[in-house]
Amino acid sequence: MASQYERSGTSTAEDFHVLCYQHHTEMLVSPPTGPVARPLYACREPACLVRYNRLDGYSIAAEDAKTIEEETPPRVNCPNDGQLMYLAEVSPQKGSFRLWKCPECNQRRTNEDILGGLGKKMGA
Repeated sequence: MASQYERSGTSTAEDFHVLCYQHHTEMLVSPPTGPVARPLYACREPACLVRYNRLDGYSIAAEDAKTIEEETPPRVNCPNDGQLMYLAEVSPQKGSFRLWKCPECNQRRTNEDILGGLGKKMGA
């Protein structure tokens, strides 16, 4: 049986299923470390540098300034509390669909909510 930290995308306190925004696969959670213990999520794809934590949102785990400069992680804020949201669901049938969730209040937003329906108005 897998331990609580071996299960993908699951932490002890909450049941988050964080997806990598590049690969759309569920990220693996590592045990909390440091003075303020927070789980860190990492993409399971080899060589992928995408990370996520509740405080900082998505980030790139690289020391190379050029790599960090070339990659801009998404920054989707919760309309309720301003927290950085995580990618929770994508839809293969609708390639542009993205469901974002707030780690604090569980508020949900889709990319259509964020864009204000602009894609529909433009015929996309």
